[in-house]
Amino acid sequence: MKPIKWAKALLPTTIGFIYLTGNLANAALEEVVVTATKRSESLQEVPLSVSATTGEKLEATGIQDFDDIAATVPSLSMKSSGPGRTKLNIRGVSAATGFAPTVSYYIDEMPISTITSGSSTSFAQAVVSPKLFDLERVEVLRGPQGTLYGSSSMGGTVRLITAKPNLDGDEGKLATEVSSTKGGGLNHTINGMLNLALTDDVAVRIVGSTTDNDGFIDRVYDDGEGHSGKVEDVNTEETNSIRATLRYQLNEDTYIQPAYFTQSMAMDGKPNYDGPSLDVQSRKFDAAEPFKDDFTLTSLTIGSDLEDYSVLVNFSKMKRDFVNIEDITDPIIGWKDQFHITYTVAEVKQAVFVDENVSLEDETFEARISSNSDSDMQWLLGIYNKDAQVNADYIMQRGFEDINVHGIANTNDQTNYKEKAIFGEVEYAFMNDFSLTTGLRYLDYDYRQHKEDWGLAYGAEQLEEENAGLLKVNSSDQEVNYRVTLSWSFAETSQAYITSSDATRPGGGNRTIPRSTNSDCDDQLNALGISGNPSTYKGDSVDNLELGLKMEPSDRLRVNASVYRLKWSDIQQSVALKDDCKAFKFVGNLGEAESLGFEAEVNAVLTDSLTMNAGMGYTKAEFTETVQGIVKSGDLLADVPEITATVSLDWIMPYANGEIFVYGSVSYVDETLEVVGAAKTDVTGQGIDSRNVKPDYTLVDLRIGYQSSEDWKASLFIDNVTDEEAIYTYNDAIVYNVEGYDRTVRNRPRTIGVSAQYNF
Repeated sequence: MKPIKWAKALLPTTIGFIYLTGNLANAALEEVVVTATKRSESLQEVPLSVSATTGEKLEATGIQDFDDIAATVPSLSMKSSGPGRTKLNIRGVSAATGFAPTVSYYIDEMPISTITSGSSTSFAQAVVSPKLFDLERVEVLRGPQGTLYGSSSMGGTVRLITAKPNLDGDEGKLATEVSSTKGGGLNHTINGMLNLALTDDVAVRIVGSTTDNDGFIDRVYDDGEGHSGKVEDVNTEETNSIRATLRYQLNEDTYIQPAYFTQSMAMDGKPNYDGPSLDVQSRKFDAAEPFKDDFTLTSLTIGSDLEDYSVLVNFSKMKRDFVNIEDITDPIIGWKDQFHITYTVAEVKQAVFVDENVSLEDETFEARISSNSDSDMQWLLGIYNKDAQVNADYIMQRGFEDINVHGIANTNDQTNYKEKAIFGEVEYAFMNDFSLTTGLRYLDYDYRQHKEDWGLAYGAEQLEEENAGLLKVNSSDQEVNYRVTLSWSFAETSQAYITSSDATRPGGGNRTIPRSTNSDCDDQLNALGISGNPSTYKGDSVDNLELGLKMEPSDRLRVNASVYRLKWSDIQQSVALKDDCKAFKFVGNLGEAESLGFEAEVNAVLTDSLTMNAGMGYTKAEFTETVQGIVKSGDLLADVPEITATVSLDWIMPYANGEIFVYGSVSYVDETLEVVGAAKTDVTGQGIDSRNVKPDYTLVDLRIGYQSSEDWKASLFIDNVTDEEAIYTYNDAIVYNVEGYDRTVRNRPRTIGVSAQYNF
């Protein structure tokens, strides 16, 4: 790590600490209550590394999507191909491939990170992008959470906690925002919430949101026959959502709470441009690439708080459908020689598309009972069941009919995943200041996959759909996850802890590789020591050792920090084949890695009017084993910034019948790799012309406004003040990059706007 980067990362935190030398007043930090351990506790009492952002903070800072939070949480990073296509990484456990993510994602008790089709597209492991209006808080749990949150929690867990219906009375709020993005047009958002106390025992809370973000990327086209032009702002996004929750208080101790959440998001075109030399999409034809993502969540929660224990039962169901269309004319032309097709570039008279249609249904059930007495021993016991199904089609055929009616490479993929688990934790307090927590989770999963592949890429034997290559996978396994934590409370609101824990992720299946009809594929698989087809890959796992410190020396200062070492075994990695077989890749369990790092967060009341929040994370994630032709010991993992740092200042001043407020934040994210290896590595053999490094970036946001005592507020804001470009990926493509350009996804350019909100 270069000294200049350390300085750049530490500068915001240093500035904040300089303020601490000033006059500390009587203002105090608010207590933050979290449910990270599936029981309500003060943040400072939980022996876990947790970042929590309250709903009030989300509204005050104008955060509407989780992507806006990511850069402000130490040791959290992401790879994104746009809304609904974001993969989260925590502590260097990067979700490079596989059909399951490495970070679990929850809305209340509903897990919304689920299995995908396991394809190599940008949607594998991607989580939905719910709007964040009217939340109680967002919790980010760092480190393996296998005992309480199950498989796919190897890096950590993200939890969105929605505001609950209020039985005490009617209330509501209406918020609107209008802004303009550099290089684009006007954006607007309208959010609303209405809470109705229907009786003393029944209340309903309804939240609605509509967002229309104008695009900022243009598409230029030229077919070489006189048809050329430009389509502006193709990456326009429109999102509409409704969330409704009913609470029926059966008696003082027991409630029933059904909930419904639906969201529809549509984009007119891809949010990428053809880097590194262009800032537009350059295409042969004027071909739209729309994307649509619809999801619906329904749940029923029953909770009861009795004298010595509490019971909670939750059933939830998620349905997600997305349609993605990608123009693959350029890759088709690039494939010409590989497939020995006797056509010329001039014969490509129309755009060629891949049509991707994915339908997901996921049902989960969880029931748990936990103690709530004053005993020295606290316990929790639960059961969990998941049943998820995915039906995915990837058809590379439309527009190719004049050359071959069967298309290039087509896949129908049907996947079913079932998991059952029993879990529990016991915490025992002893010697007044010490406690020992032990947790176990036993899970049993079954994975079944039926996949059919056909088209020109598979040779004459699998050219037609009726002769498609068939892959059937039946895989099952059992895992036991554990957590052991010893904590020492050396002051009323301060503690030190040490944790040893682990977590796992399930295995899955691959697509067929035509080694019988492609000698190059056969030779490369032989060189890797693989006989037959690499049809399956097994689960991987992480082991974690962590030391943590939480201190609140006064009601004006809070400091939380942790250091950790993660060991990642049997890593699920994508192996891209080359030369005449470069259209194919598979997932294998290859190599081991280690992630070493720390994170620290500081919250401080500097004066009566000024509050500071600062955080920093350091992660060194690299392979510790050499796999011939794939990775070397010392190679870095993809999408893992070595340094993440953030600082925000919140200043208020009483004025008239309210207060003026100013909020500013600076977030720094270090450079990351697109693929594993080193800065100049391109293990995909797919021609990443931008090299393998996504540069570091610093994002600055500013908001100035007035909060009236009469329940309204208004503000002027600038997001991305310096118009910094943050590269999220160089390879937003279903197939692969063609030499000469990279389909590059970036953040939104500088956006200036106004917002207003009225509470009633």
